[in-house]
Amino acid sequence: MFKIMLNRVFDFREALCKKFGNFKISTRFTLIYCVISVFSVVLSNFLYQEIYSSMALRKVSEVSIQTLYSIRNSLDIMITNVSNYSKMILSDDNLQTLLRRKNIYYDLNTQKRLGTYLNKLTQETPSISSVFIFDISGNQYSVGNQDNIKFIPKNIQEAPWYEDVVSKKGAYILRLNGGGAFRYDPNHNFVSMIRLVRDINTTEMLGILIINISENAFKDSYANITSNYTTGVTILDHNNNSIIRADGIKASNLTQLFDNKQGYVIDNIDNRECLISYLIEDKYDWKIVSIIPVSKLSDETSAPGLVGFVIIMINSILLFIGTIFTTRMITIPIKKLLKSMKGVERGEFKEVNIKAGSDEIGQLRDGYNIMIQEIQNLIKRVIAEQKIKRKAELDVLQAQIKPHFLYNTLDSISSLALMGEVASVCELVDALGSYYRISLSKGKEVITIGEEIEMVKSYLLIQKMRYPELFTVSYSIDERCNNYRILKLVLQPLVENALYHGIRNKDEGGTIIVKTEQLNDHISITIEDDGVGMSQEFMESILKDNIQSVDTGFGLRGTIERLRIFYGTDDCFQIESKVNCGTKITLLIPITGENEE
Repeated sequence: MFKIMLNRVFDFREALCKKFGNFKISTRFTLIYCVISVFSVVLSNFLYQEIYSSMALRKVSEVSIQTLYSIRNSLDIMITNVSNYSKMILSDDNLQTLLRRKNIYYDLNTQKRLGTYLNKLTQETPSISSVFIFDISGNQYSVGNQDNIKFIPKNIQEAPWYEDVVSKKGAYILRLNGGGAFRYDPNHNFVSMIRLVRDINTTEMLGILIINISENAFKDSYANITSNYTTGVTILDHNNNSIIRADGIKASNLTQLFDNKQGYVIDNIDNRECLISYLIEDKYDWKIVSIIPVSKLSDETSAPGLVGFVIIMINSILLFIGTIFTTRMITIPIKKLLKSMKGVERGEFKEVNIKAGSDEIGQLRDGYNIMIQEIQNLIKRVIAEQKIKRKAELDVLQAQIKPHFLYNTLDSISSLALMGEVASVCELVDALGSYYRISLSKGKEVITIGEEIEMVKSYLLIQKMRYPELFTVSYSIDERCNNYRILKLVLQPLVENALYHGIRNKDEGGTIIVKTEQLNDHISITIEDDGVGMSQEFMESILKDNIQSVDTGFGLRGTIERLRIFYGTDDCFQIESKVNCGTKITLLIPITGENEE
């Protein structure tokens, strides 16, 4: 039976081949081309869908990760801004005065001024919802929106995070919803920035400052950054608790994904296949997650394949031309996009110009260009923040030296005038006028080395008249250096540090040496004293920004940071010191055409 059926199959094939051989060549080519066309269309459409979907998925994931980086940077900027505001609060004279009395209710007038200042700050700063202040006696003072939160422990020392914030010695910690110390509305999260309030003069602990940042503040910080594909963003804290949670997403469903610092996976979330892109923020150990349903990508990637299939089936003659056109239409934009991405690796943040509509390529283009724009805006914001930071540092320095120095100098002038020392009074007034004229410099941040040296001379002359037996000073000035420009107020804090923390702590007087010298490619400025010196450990703590004494480290650390930011290098500042032998500080200012007057 099987043999008969096999013979019939062979007979049918022979008959078909014979009949096909009788067709005209054009007909045979037409039939062959039709068969091949149908097969190629089906196969090509299948392969095209798979390849395009894979490429689109990869590109969207890359865009999503870049978006997460932008979100991370925006969050960091917001938290940094809140940290800067907290520093302003910590150094407020009214707050310091109240807490030094170990009772925040000590002076109602001072408390009122503090309250006015904090209320104005919270009203002008949307990211800050409320501020809580605790003195060491357990008294509480708060301002801002407190409708949904209430401090639970009877004493601040009973807070779960108290030991942690004390161990930070002034650095802040972040805790979700007050870290267990607040009663709050579970439908509205907030993040608490907690740090010690320390005496700016003695570093003694005065109390605890808590600044609460609302959930909406976090959402607003990245509201314009999310990509067109992203349907939800989830942010988890260091304990994998949700700060911001996308609708329907549980943190327990995400924690198993964080094998690396960044990446993406395809996983089921609430019975939906999703593209999950994640980024771990090292500074706070937060996790930022974006979620995109794969179905959304699949719907968008199926359209080009369907269009191509319909076109080829309608007219098979255009198959080859259409294939070439479609290939070029896809590959050329992708090559331009890849070329632009390689430029990003080199630091070139340029938008890509691709002629495309609203299809997947157009959406990738738009998403990429939006990302580039956000990076450009972020760079501009960072540069602006750095400029603000430098100005704030200068303002702090100027604010520090103005009051006490001026008062003490005026007291000295008054004493000399009462004793009839007219010549000394004139000399002291001239020195004081020269000092403040140069220190102000009409608001300029950069002055000549000659002007900086002249300000140092005026300062030491005033101090010499106040403490005639305390020190002597020696100058070795290379006149060639005087016309080169330098960051203002970098030498005076160093001389002041040498005087007050070096020589003044000796049992006998000492000597301060100020020296400038022009070398081949830089200018060397040296401030040297034979005072008590510093230990190697203390010098390392200054260079590592881990200063135990605010007064001692302020001039040195502030000058180091300002020089590093201004000149963009760590090699512009050298410290040599030995206990009981003195200290030598050397500034190395590069010589360029821009810093010459």
